[in-house]
Amino acid sequence: MADDTRRLVVQRGDALMQTVTLNSPVLTIGRTPENGLSLADTLVSRQHAEIRMESEGPTLTDLHSSNGTFIEGTRLPPDQPRLLSDGTRIQIGPFLLTYQVGDGDDGTGAAPGEMAPVATPKARPVEAMRPARELTTLNVPRPTLPAPVASGPASLYIESLPVIYADDDFLARFLLLFQNVWEPLEQRQDHIEMYFDPRTSPASFLSWLAGWLDLSFNQHWPETRRRRLLAEAIDLYRWRGTSYGLERIIEVCTGITPQVTDNPAQPYIFDVKITLPKGGDTDRQLIEELIQAHKPAHAGYRLEVL
Repeated sequence: MADDTRRLVVQRGDALMQTVTLNSPVLTIGRTPENGLSLADTLVSRQHAEIRMESEGPTLTDLHSSNGTFIEGTRLPPDQPRLLSDGTRIQIGPFLLTYQVGDGDDGTGAAPGEMAPVATPKARPVEAMRPARELTTLNVPRPTLPAPVASGPASLYIESLPVIYADDDFLARFLLLFQNVWEPLEQRQDHIEMYFDPRTSPASFLSWLAGWLDLSFNQHWPETRRRRLLAEAIDLYRWRGTSYGLERIIEVCTGITPQVTDNPAQPYIFDVKITLPKGGDTDRQLIEELIQAHKPAHAGYRLEVL
């Protein structure tokens, strides 16, 4: 009897991450843990896409994701279901999802529906986990739009005056003074939204923006880390008090992914294990501060620093 099991094989680069059996009517795909398939990367939206089992077969729909869902290299329009066939390759952020039907060997060594072993240790620098695209987005200098400098023998403002003044050479040159003062102010107002975006805000504004969200920065943090924390702050607050939220806040603030596990013998005690690189700017005190600020108030913890 032929095996018609439908599954998704999830890869990140050359690493095989997991195999997911499509045995439910809807499989949601996104960054956060409540999704049926959770892909932990900031290039993946919280609710990125979904797969529905229809009579003719499974269909993939993009849910207005920020960075898009790609089928065989072509971006899928939002809210436009696409029927999947055996061997279809789906790109979501840095993850490659391959749809398979039957008993094809996915190379994970795991039974259908089970998690496959991850090829690399969990506690490793974020820079080793994230694709270059995410990091360069925050590392490159922020976009700047220099204000236009008034040039030429006459001011553009002369065109806004009655025509009787159009031939007044002195007035046309005199208005250049005001044009040089007002144009930069108008330029700033036209692009005021850039001051409220963590990716484009001036560095001197970052602490001010953090105050809106009741965040505080370590004075020794690099600008890139401050921007990354601001960009993810709202999502981090949604998961505050959970193991996922604690892992993410430590990962964003230190660049290192910790391992947070519950202790079955002591329900209100959890363990945090983290490996600090030699010569880094992260110490045990910073980890303690982050855990104290973002753990459940009633829970205790044990911290192991390697």
